[in-house]
Amino acid sequence: MTPGKQDNQRDMDAHMQRIYQKLDKFEERIDQLEGQMTIVTKWLERIEHRLERLEDVRIDLLQAIAKLQTELKLREEKANKEKDIIMQLLNDDNRDKENLAQIIEGEKSRRQERFLQIWAVLGPVIASVLTSFFARFFM
Repeated sequence: MTPGKQDNQRDMDAHMQRIYQKLDKFEERIDQLEGQMTIVTKWLERIEHRLERLEDVRIDLLQAIAKLQTELKLREEKANKEKDIIMQLLNDDNRDKENLAQIIEGEKSRRQERFLQIWAVLGPVIASVLTSFFARFFM
């Protein structure tokens, strides 16, 4: 080989060597990126799994909230009914007290009236008996 061809061959070999080195670097970089992609894929899978669990929990939570709201409405309705019953009982009790007070007052006035009627009859009788008794005793 001539010296020009040898130089040319060496340049080509050096050039090929650099190309192979660059290819090796690219392969190493690709391997690194594949490793990172594997890690990223695992993280994404974990994140997806967590998101699925969060979605399941969210659904369960929404169902629990709906159940609690329904139960709260039922309890509120029950409490309102009980309140209405208690108010009705209080009103009935007050009405009964008023009726009893009227009956007692009516009974008192009947007793007073009866007492006055008895005294209206007995008063003159007792007065005449006492008058005659005192008249006999003092005369």
